[in-house]
Amino acid sequence: MRINPAPLFLACALFAAAAAPSAAQVELIRIDWELSRLEGKNRTPFAPVSELRAAPEVKFTDQLRASVTLRNPATKAAEGLVLRYALRLRLQKTGDAPEKAFWGVPFYTEEVRVSRVNPSSEKQARVIRFELQSQLNKLRNSGFAPTALKLEVMLSPRQGDVPAAIMRESVIEILKP
Repeated sequence: MRINPAPLFLACALFAAAAAPSAAQVELIRIDWELSRLEGKNRTPFAPVSELRAAPEVKFTDQLRASVTLRNPATKAAEGLVLRYALRLRLQKTGDAPEKAFWGVPFYTEEVRVSRVNPSSEKQARVIRFELQSQLNKLRNSGFAPTALKLEVMLSPRQGDVPAAIMRESVIEILKP
């Protein structure tokens, strides 16, 4: 009796393909907010912050930035990454209840390039442009006030990426100064 090796070979090839690790993708792990305050003529170092003090009537002199942490679990370096981000404000009409606040459309979008994330490591990318003061100026005398700032970040997708791993958003509350 003769055995046909083709089905056995095919079964072994399928088993090996299933057992092989899939290509690891760079992931967005977290977003941290940092603020540098203006004290007199000097700036303080950037420090973590969980809320902002801002209003359309008051000039926002602090510098805000977000630190986006990327992780590359692969054994090969990831190069040429692009982070796209958008900013939007949650607005509340003067005199309305806080539940009636709503998210406006994005007022600022931009890209940040990350040249390289080493294998099996994490890297922080800084988002530094927010145009927050210009948005506060536009809200002056409009009857609306900002109650939160949302940063939506997406790593430029590549074939095989899982959407949940390449997208993050973070909200920071805005309180009156």
